[in-house]
Amino acid sequence: MTEVDERSRYASVTAGARVFALILLAAPVAFTGEYGPILNVILVAAVWMGAIFVEGLHRIPVMPALVLEASLVTFLAAWTLADSRVLLPAIALPIFIGGMVRGSRGMLEVALAEVVVLVATIVPNSGIEQTSETFFAVFTWLMVGLGFGAIAALVHNLRFQAPTTASSYRDARALIAQLIELSGDLVDGLDPVGISQNVLDQAREELPLVGAVLYTPSLYGPTPLVEGDVKTSGMALRESLIDRVFTTAAPVQDGSELAFPLLTDAGVVAVVGGILADDRPNASRLQAEMEELSRKFAAEAIQLDTALLFTTVRDEATAEERHRLARDLHDGVAQDLAALGYLIDGLEETATDQEQTEQVDELRTELTRVVAELRRSIFSLRNDAAGAASLGEGIRALAGHIQSRAGIPVEVVLDEGETRLRAGVESELLRIAQEAMNNAVKHARASRIIVHCTVHPPHAMIRVVDDGRGLQSARDDSHGLRIMRERARRVGAELTLQNSTEHGGVELTVTLSAQNSPTRA
Repeated sequence: MTEVDERSRYASVTAGARVFALILLAAPVAFTGEYGPILNVILVAAVWMGAIFVEGLHRIPVMPALVLEASLVTFLAAWTLADSRVLLPAIALPIFIGGMVRGSRGMLEVALAEVVVLVATIVPNSGIEQTSETFFAVFTWLMVGLGFGAIAALVHNLRFQAPTTASSYRDARALIAQLIELSGDLVDGLDPVGISQNVLDQAREELPLVGAVLYTPSLYGPTPLVEGDVKTSGMALRESLIDRVFTTAAPVQDGSELAFPLLTDAGVVAVVGGILADDRPNASRLQAEMEELSRKFAAEAIQLDTALLFTTVRDEATAEERHRLARDLHDGVAQDLAALGYLIDGLEETATDQEQTEQVDELRTELTRVVAELRRSIFSLRNDAAGAASLGEGIRALAGHIQSRAGIPVEVVLDEGETRLRAGVESELLRIAQEAMNNAVKHARASRIIVHCTVHPPHAMIRVVDDGRGLQSARDDSHGLRIMRERARRVGAELTLQNSTEHGGVELTVTLSAQNSPTRA
């Protein structure tokens, strides 16, 4: 926490302490009616009011200001000793404030400054009775100040104590429990796709659009949601238009293209971009309608911002769990299987007849298959689209891994734009491509695999072709194709599977278009 944050946090406490102390000092001084103490109380009040003002000036360092305040208050209290000891309690307050703002160090620095000022003021001043009673009174109020300062320092240290693992988990548990309690009130759920589609539907009702896409910010710039419906007949939104809205937080219309922001107190959450129909209102009216829509979608903007934040937390937690599972598999099961392989080698050497040798060879073949599957699983857990430079690079990495393990050449042809799809969409498409390549190796008996990957958001296409046996009848225990179709449907993509007329094997194509939308329950 910065010094500005510290001073702001305790400004009300220290200001209240000064005012309270001033009231306590002024009452007995006013009762005595002595001119000197009354004047010094006024001066102390001026010092403390000045200190309260200085606390709001964050450019002034905190400790020099506190030391100066303590020195002036102590000087006035000590100077008044010639007439009365009524101002001595004032020397306790700066020590308390030093402990509150800077902990033990601040308390000791202020106390040391007060001791120096007391000695320098009392000892040379012959008008002050330097008796044991005087020194005892001074010592008493210094100890009172140190006592209150120690308590304040303890509070300070507890407030700024570094969080432990246990406390972090307690905080996380409390937040998760609060989220569960609130989830019943989230009538639209935490699905960013559903919320975004609702925004696009309403935008098309209010504006004469032939297509619209909702963009969200990411590390790679504005990322379009694939559920948009911008037509592909030669019309596309320019990235510069979307970037301008994210930067200015204001609606923009340029020719047949427009874009307006979804705003919360935190800034621009998303941008709705669209292509205007030929029959459109004039520019000024269109600008007013977009501004009105930005205000109208305030609730949806908060919903979308919350959903995107929840998705980020969920994805990060899932990624960490995937990496943990990969480590556990590699360090545990994989090592046990390797040890089992050595035992099988030993059995092969001690086989006494042909039947035993064949059984051991069959066992070795099965173990090799299991190890290969385990390695593919570990690789899949450790690598996903979110960690790759792009979807194409993720597919290239998978292809290289499959080629090195299976010995089958895998050719990857990439055509990617600068922008990216959403991380969740890329991950699903990557898994479809991986399953298709694995099927070509395991079932198609292919000698060559070609993968075409085209990504120009919100459009994408992946085609996996092999030169193997072609389509075969499905096995009862085969779930690969069903899972691939589910993944495609989840992101609004179309998946087709057919025999390849060019290469003689199987051709799997998954196509993502802005005109498609996912099936929602």
